[in-house]
Amino acid sequence: MLAAGFAPAQDQPDPGAREQQEPTYEGPSVLSRQNAFSVSARASGSYDFGGGSADSEMPGVPATSEPQDSTYDGPSILSRDSGLSPQTKAAMNAFGLYAQIIGVYDSGLITPSTVQGKQVTTVAGFGEEMDFGANFSHRWRRGKLGIEYRGSYRQYSNAPAFDGLDQFLQLTYSQTLLRHLTLDVKNTLGTTTLANGAFSYFPATILDRLGLPTGELFDSRTNYLQSRVDLTWRPTARLSFNFGGDGFVVRRASPLLAGLNGYNARASVAYRLTARQTISASYENTYFDFQGTYGNSHLETTALGYSIGLTREWELSTLAGGVRVGTLGLTQIPLDAAIAALTGESFAVVTFSNVLYLPVAEVRLIRRFKTASLTFDYASSVTPGNGLYLTSRQTSGTVAYSYIATRALQARVNAGYNQLSALGTITGQALGKYSNVQGGMQVLYKLTGDAYLDVRYDYRRYTTPYTIGDAILENDSNRVSVGVAFSLGETSPVAW
Repeated sequence: MLAAGFAPAQDQPDPGAREQQEPTYEGPSVLSRQNAFSVSARASGSYDFGGGSADSEMPGVPATSEPQDSTYDGPSILSRDSGLSPQTKAAMNAFGLYAQIIGVYDSGLITPSTVQGKQVTTVAGFGEEMDFGANFSHRWRRGKLGIEYRGSYRQYSNAPAFDGLDQFLQLTYSQTLLRHLTLDVKNTLGTTTLANGAFSYFPATILDRLGLPTGELFDSRTNYLQSRVDLTWRPTARLSFNFGGDGFVVRRASPLLAGLNGYNARASVAYRLTARQTISASYENTYFDFQGTYGNSHLETTALGYSIGLTREWELSTLAGGVRVGTLGLTQIPLDAAIAALTGESFAVVTFSNVLYLPVAEVRLIRRFKTASLTFDYASSVTPGNGLYLTSRQTSGTVAYSYIATRALQARVNAGYNQLSALGTITGQALGKYSNVQGGMQVLYKLTGDAYLDVRYDYRRYTTPYTIGDAILENDSNRVSVGVAFSLGETSPVAW
């Protein structure tokens, strides 16, 4: 788990402030594959990789009037990082530190080397974990810089093979080049080992972060890097265009798992019909090149989106389209009996090239309460897989609920499901459908001004007919953590 999934405290609602007034309506969000780390993540209590700080903001629409050029900063589009408002007047700084000491219990720990024979051997471990991190942000008249670092070191008393240090670093920069032109740059890199916790909760909500290791099968080292650039042009108060690109790299320590190089280039247009309705259209060109095995995929995706604020509390965002997937890889074909008798081999390895046309869809429903939020997500898309499953069709759904009971007590619960279906076969593997179910809860209680009691439980079960020899892989894992966290400045130990 990467720093126990911590996120800045300022991304959570202030129960005192919300008791005094209803939240202002910011307009429906437009779904696209380049999204889900901003408004929806905060609404659902998800892990926020947006480098959120005390001065973070999203373009908004007044709830009681049509947008005006002087105040309206363009459609609220989740497919794009929020740019700086031209109304920003002065500099602002924020800085925070946190540290956490917890006891952990993990069951179902597994490495690729333990997959032997007809059984899969898992390990349960008791240990200690030290989490630490820092946030820094600086804003000036036309720009904003954010730096977020998270680290986690764990040591097990009876499973030293799973000891290690996980780290996460993100740098974000936004610059208003002209009054209606904004540049956003984001770089994310890190290393992680645990398959339960951390990124296992994101299959439905991080479709843009193709370089993040989601749905991992083993508790082994994975390193990742993703760089993103976006240019957003808002010629009018209602109309905006976005052009952007990503490059991503994933490297897995196990030779049984493939690494990944890739890129994504995209363009989209959005138009705000009213203060509560937005339509959009997008095009993406994506490439996956797998390392350690022979194979690559080229994707072209087009989609239309519609978002509506049903009421001040309910928001619905939808997206539907199609993707052309061209895949190149290796497969096995049975040999003629006569040839098999001569060669002593029953199968031959050959290259294959395949083109598929598949639908893509996303639906997000958000309900905002006075001191709580509830989010439902569904997505059907194509992903680069998890190192074993390469280019795959993914179907996933999640539900998340967060609740602030008092100024000192808050809780979160979430659950999710996703399924991968490989779009090609790989030499030596027999791949059926990968199914993953997970859930978890966290309770955070403020002991003193800077100290918190943090109790968390994560559960995950996955099954796949993947075989090495005669081994069939399926795994149940539980993670329990209890500890005390300390924070200073703008950061506090809020997970997911």
